[in-house]
Amino acid sequence: MGTQQQGTQQQLELVRLAAAVRANLDDARVWRWYADLMEEDRVACTRTRNGWQLTIDGHHTVEDASFDAAVRRAAGTWCDQPRRSPALGRRSKRARMPGATPLPDWHTRRD
Repeated sequence: MGTQQQGTQQQLELVRLAAAVRANLDDARVWRWYADLMEEDRVACTRTRNGWQLTIDGHHTVEDASFDAAVRRAAGTWCDQPRRSPALGRRSKRARMPGATPLPDWHTRRD
């Protein structure tokens, strides 16, 4: 085997490896985006007669026969959109639980 042919095969292998790395990075980005939406309860995935329908933030987004393809198409459309801040469901500090005994208010003066 000639050195020129060997060099061409090595270059081809490097191109293949670089493409695989890019594909892995893109795959991780798409599924991280999807996982974040699921965690924030912003995505609904519905099985339809024709495949899968993804709805994000209450808007019908994409429909595809393959779940993987539907997620990737939705990510292509929505991934670069600014994210809304997650709504934190916290009680106020002064909220009382039903049936709980209220604590004394130590901050008021008793003269």
